Amino acid sequence: MSKSSKADDIVLIIGAHHEEVEAEFPNIAAKLADKCSRVVILNPVGGWNWSFIRELGPDGVQRTIREAKAAAQELGCEKVIWDYPVAEVDEHKPEIMRRLADFVLDLNPSIVLTHWPQDSHADHRTIARISRHVLNVAPNLVEDSKRSLNVKEIYAFQVGITQTYNYYPDFLVLADDSSMKKAEKALECFHGTARQKALVWWENVQAKTNSWKQITNGIPAEPLKFVGPQLPLNGFRLAQILGDDIISMPFDRWNYDEHGQI
Repeated sequence: MSKSSKADDIVLIIGAHHEEVEAEFPNIAAKLADKCSRVVILNPVGGWNWSFIRELGPDGVQRTIREAKAAAQELGCEKVIWDYPVAEVDEHKPEIMRRLADFVLDLNPSIVLTHWPQDSHADHRTIARISRHVLNVAPNLVEDSKRSLNVKEIYAFQVGITQTYNYYPDFLVLADDSSMKKAEKALECFHGTARQKALVWWENVQAKTNSWKQITNGIPAEPLKFVGPQLPLNGFRLAQILGDDIISMPFDRWNYDEHGQI
């Protein structure tokens, strides 16, 4: 798709760590980048205290940043990485909230993707809650109150199958040969600093996308769950953008007890 024919929408993807998007749902990012004017990935947790990054030596951080930004470019996305430490995100919550509010108001996205809060990884849980809070009240967290929040749709993505729990998606974004090739090339960008990890990430991407084939008639896919800010009565903008590349999941709104009774 040519740049002139892309939707004007700006999409913000908030993934906790520097490899989050490429390792977990690269096809969604690639599909959105192909059809939107900008897709920006924000990774608040640089995680430079991560043991495997420290073991890379004095230039490990800069090499990691270069590879992570190159990976995002393979998907057609921009990437911004902050430097909050892994496993210590809770200690920096107020600062991250204010900084994220300023970032969102400056970027002015119409669609935001972020973590699902029920996750076994502490950083993922915290970033999910910070993001959702900021996307409700961003103008109240900055000194310049004249900027407005224009986010129309917020979605939660799935990370590791053993990490994200109580997650039943509303939509599946269909992958294809082009998006899978971009995903593979993106993960190859990490081979200089995390080759063995990146090989596993690629295996995981293939396994997760293939796991949805029973619902998509054999097409690999990645899931999304709508989480706000309110139901769009005139239709989902994400669906308008992605067209035939997105399908809805069957669902019901009843609450069931542990015996399957309403």
